[in-house]
Amino acid sequence: METSQDTGQDTGQDTGPTVSPTPRRRGLVVAWVALSLIVTAVGLFAATRTELLDVDEIRIVGISSNLKESSVLEALSISVGSPMTGIDLDEMALRVAALPRVAGVEVARDWPGAVVVWIVERRAVVNAVASDGRLAALDADGTVLEHLDTADPSLPTIRVDGVGRPGVRLPGLGSLLDAADAVTEDLAAWIVALVPTGDGVRAELVGGVEADLGLGDDYRDEMRALATVLHRVELSCIVRIDVSVHDIPVVRRDDMHCS
Repeated sequence: METSQDTGQDTGQDTGPTVSPTPRRRGLVVAWVALSLIVTAVGLFAATRTELLDVDEIRIVGISSNLKESSVLEALSISVGSPMTGIDLDEMALRVAALPRVAGVEVARDWPGAVVVWIVERRAVVNAVASDGRLAALDADGTVLEHLDTADPSLPTIRVDGVGRPGVRLPGLGSLLDAADAVTEDLAAWIVALVPTGDGVRAELVGGVEADLGLGDDYRDEMRALATVLHRVELSCIVRIDVSVHDIPVVRRDDMHCS
């Protein structure tokens, strides 16, 4: 029988103590990680600046011939070829909203390469004639849309103290604008202008006749009463019509004005 001999050697493998990376090696790892992050960031930045993400089209929705597309584009202050990610939508919307004929605006990106501008346009509802003879178109809020050389014959006319610059809202025009809104197509041929008075609104009619409308809620009753008088009453010698109490219109005649 063979007898095993103890050779004094350990048959297990001793791996020895764990060796930590040297400070130099750790520094290299950190440097490589930082470099990788920088390269990735530069790549992402470059990707956002690629021609594939440039502005290829600017679409403007909601404007009529009264608001020039060139004015909107100038206010947007961007051009085809600009980076899609570099445009400030809020700032562009504020600039477009400052245009006198713009009541509301929204600007959005339409990926990959379009900018869309939705516009709510102010609509002219009256001609405004100032005491100095200047003429302007106003919207329903009394905002000056533009100065005019001649009045728009399809709109009623109101008399104001001054018209100001485009974009300015004229104060104290509520009653005049309400009365203008109540003018019907048949009355438009009779009314030369609507004038503010201490008692409300007066209508200047063709032939020099004046019609007192007073202070109405919306002036529709007063306009109906005026239309009734003009269509049913003999108009010769009339100098004034008072429909401020619309149920009881009053007509004043003057023989000196008979035709």
